[in-house]
Amino acid sequence: MKCPMEGQTLVAGEYETEIVVETCPECGGVWLEAGELERIQDTLERDYSEDLGQMPETIGLSFAMGRERHGPDRDCPRCSRPMERKPYGFGSQVLMSACPHCEGIWLDAGELESLEVFFERSRQETDEIRSGFFGSLLSLFERPGPEQN
Repeated sequence: MKCPMEGQTLVAGEYETEIVVETCPECGGVWLEAGELERIQDTLERDYSEDLGQMPETIGLSFAMGRERHGPDRDCPRCSRPMERKPYGFGSQVLMSACPHCEGIWLDAGELESLEVFFERSRQETDEIRSGFFGSLLSLFERPGPEQN
C-alpha cells in the first residue's frame, strides 16, 4: 500500500500488542484497517498520564482542523477510492480520512496518539462522573435487574 500523502510504501509494524498498523516512513501518517482504531481504544498499554494532566489546546487545534478540512482529497491506500474527511467524535480535535468502502482510516502524524489521549481523558471523565455526585444521582434512577428482585 502507498501513503495517500507522500506516495511512499507503507511499512507494517506492531503498534500495540497484536495490533499491526501501516505507517509512512516519510510523513509519519498511519493507516488503520477497519476495527483497528476500536481495538486500540480498548487497549490500555501506553501511559498518557502526563498528557492527561495538561489542558488541550482546543482553539489552535480547531483552527488547524478547519483549515485541513478543505485540503486536497486523499485516495484510500487499500482500495484507491476517495476518502471522506470527518472529525472523530465530538471534541477530539482530530480530523481523520475515512474510506466509506473498506472502512479503513488514515491519520496524519501524531493524530493516533492524540486520539489515545482523547480516549483516556473520556474514560477518566466518565469514571469521575460515575463515582461523584452525578453517579450517585444516576443510581437512584437505575432499575433493579432480574438478579436484584
